[in-house]
Amino acid sequence: MTEDILEIIGTAVAAADPFDSTAKIISDLGLCVKGTLAVMSIGKAAVPMARAAQSVLGTKIDMGLVVTKYEHAKSYSSSVFEIIEAAHPVSDENSILAAERGLEIAGELGEDDILLVLLSGGGSALFEKSFVSPEKQRSITGKLLARGADIDEMNAVRRRLSLVKGGRLAAAAYPAKVITVALSDVLGNDKSVIASGVTVPEPLSGEQVRAVIRKYLPEEEETLAPFLARDTDVKINDGGYYFAGNVELLCSAAEKKAVQLGYTVREVSCSLCGEARDAAKVLIERALKQRGKNAWIYGGETTVTLRGTGLGGRNQEMALCAATLLKGKKGIVFASVGSDGTDGPTDAAGGFADGKTFSKIQSGSVDPVAALANNDSYHALKAGGALIVTGPTGTNVNDLTVVLTDF
Repeated sequence: MTEDILEIIGTAVAAADPFDSTAKIISDLGLCVKGTLAVMSIGKAAVPMARAAQSVLGTKIDMGLVVTKYEHAKSYSSSVFEIIEAAHPVSDENSILAAERGLEIAGELGEDDILLVLLSGGGSALFEKSFVSPEKQRSITGKLLARGADIDEMNAVRRRLSLVKGGRLAAAAYPAKVITVALSDVLGNDKSVIASGVTVPEPLSGEQVRAVIRKYLPEEEETLAPFLARDTDVKINDGGYYFAGNVELLCSAAEKKAVQLGYTVREVSCSLCGEARDAAKVLIERALKQRGKNAWIYGGETTVTLRGTGLGGRNQEMALCAATLLKGKKGIVFASVGSDGTDGPTDAAGGFADGKTFSKIQSGSVDPVAALANNDSYHALKAGGALIVTGPTGTNVNDLTVVLTDF
């Protein structure tokens, strides 16, 4: 069953590769450019999306920029695209450099020009220039992460503090036409949340953002108040917004593979959210009530409220929680991964657990219960041989959680 669950996950992630879908969208657009064509590819899937653009447009591309996470472009070189790797989930100096370069390119464009923007998850951190100092911006992002803010809430705050988010990159290119192709990593495919909406206007009022700040950053409310009054009305020459993939594609591919492997799929949902360990408990309790050879498939993105000082990510936290709940049980396996191949500030995509994982972690001289309390899922799962390590996958369409049973 462990082999099956890893095969299901691998098949699903491969199906979410954005190269073919991005190439098809660009080809169907049939771009006719009178002036300059600039292409920016931003996010964890920036490299395959840039390759897709180049495969279709070739020498039509006059200026190109790829912005992605460290180690995601190590095997990629291009005479067309300038490549900048930066930090995620908290921005660094290269994130600022990338945003500055993006604004420079956008600012050079005129009425007869086109800016093609290829977006994928991670763009919010990788491409950032803020009104506040870099130290303040990183502090705010870190606090939001640690206090359990979801991606919608995080990006609501990020947009208000940014010179590129909330449509400001597209505004910098005006009057050039801006076309967006996005690989969605957010529930509901909200355009303003994907990479914090660098090509779409801010949808929230200052009071709506203030509510998020009061919830997670009460100590910053007075400091951030001036930014809530910022004018969010930007002028954009919108040439269209197209989706190259999303979590529904990920879940559909997982469902198909599970059926091929002989499992009855009891539930498919693309809206998993909430606290990671709470979500894992609910899913396992649900699976244990149904006898037979069954599968449950969930896409989405949970959160972790940090209570300890350990290392891990939301998918690993789910897997470690599952290990404590499945101790000694037979005929059930749980796995959760980030489709991009990374989970939190670790080299793992996620983890898995079955009835033996708890004891294996103990055999590795780690207390699973204490590790969970300390948010130290990475070291616990590593001790139990239960990490899933894929390396960068070239896609990013939310997380995938699978539960298999056979009893």
